[in-house]
Amino acid sequence: MGVLGVYKVNSGNSSDDVVFLVDESNQFVLHIFIGPNEAMSIQLALEGIKTERPITHDLIVNLLDELHVELEKVTIDGIIKNTYIATLYLRDLKADRLIKVDARPSDSIAIALRTGTQIYANSSLKEQMIPKSSLKLPEKDQGEKDDDDIINSPYGV
Repeated sequence: MGVLGVYKVNSGNSSDDVVFLVDESNQFVLHIFIGPNEAMSIQLALEGIKTERPITHDLIVNLLDELHVELEKVTIDGIIKNTYIATLYLRDLKADRLIKVDARPSDSIAIALRTGTQIYANSSLKEQMIPKSSLKLPEKDQGEKDDDDIINSPYGV
């Protein structure tokens, strides 16, 4: 799956951060609600922006490098109690051992983007996907958005 972007979804008085993952056919989108810190981290990675000091996901990538561990893949595995779950598949290069680590999808995506690692979604999540054509996404070069827009991106997408 690819990362379509991070957006702010407005609903009534509040707004939430959402990451949109697009399937290989570029026709269906999986949306996952995430926290604001993870949203910013994902957007920084999408834009290739490096911060002066490492943020949490940069630190994790640095630790993996120093420990000679490679992120092989990320899987978005399913939903438990209305919460998406994910797994990091790590390869200990010294011991040639596969390590599976339970993780939040938002953290997994942020790390995968920094390492260029592929993201996969379990086929059972197909029913959670919506047609990409049904999304009302703002264009990257648009200025002000109409109040009617339900999705706004404060992150530059």
